[in-house]
Amino acid sequence: MSILNLRRAGLAVAAVAVSLAVAAPAGANGGPVLPPGGRPYGQTYGQWEVDWWQWVLAQPADRNPVTDTTGAACAAGQPRGPVWFLAGTFGGAPVTRTCRVPSGRALLFPVANNGYFGFVDDPPEQRTEAFVRSITRQVTEATNLTATIDGVPVANIKARYYTESPLFRVVLGANNLLGEPAGFVLDPSGDAGYYLIVPALPRGRHTIRFTSTRPDTTVDVSYRLRVDCD
Repeated sequence: MSILNLRRAGLAVAAVAVSLAVAAPAGANGGPVLPPGGRPYGQTYGQWEVDWWQWVLAQPADRNPVTDTTGAACAAGQPRGPVWFLAGTFGGAPVTRTCRVPSGRALLFPVANNGYFGFVDDPPEQRTEAFVRSITRQVTEATNLTATIDGVPVANIKARYYTESPLFRVVLGANNLLGEPAGFVLDPSGDAGYYLIVPALPRGRHTIRFTSTRPDTTVDVSYRLRVDCD
């Protein structure tokens, strides 16, 4: 996953977020991951992308789920509702997180994504939707996109699970990942990526792993999940 602005080139974040419901094995048709064409849990995939980014950017840098290496920040700032967010990394060494998830919550995570976040004083030519899309769509250069749920691979991620968010606006809090002051506005912002939404898993222990490769880094994240009562 990447956080991009031309004035902050190189600030990259590994993708994080997925939802899945228990169904048939993740075979040739991609199940049990929910297809991107519908409105899972009342929103499009693109709208869930926005919510995922708002969640990530709202968490303080020193306790952020993306930089967490153990799972201690797994529950930080999780919104109420039917979907629980998982986070990726900025790339580098593999990360394994242990996390407790309330029962009945779908899981959402990106296998790879690009978030672009404009500054309000950027040049006008960099504040258009066409410009934002030209940056976020570079995520299609990612390779080796894989995801497994309890050891069962999700098929055809590259072909089936590419999505784009609508443009959105972010107001940063204190101690944020970008190092900007509280109240700093990122607008226009946009995202593109390969997201998975997995319906709620049954109570018990589960494993999720996802990987991707970019020209400058590799992401390898494993979650050891315990799905339990609220």
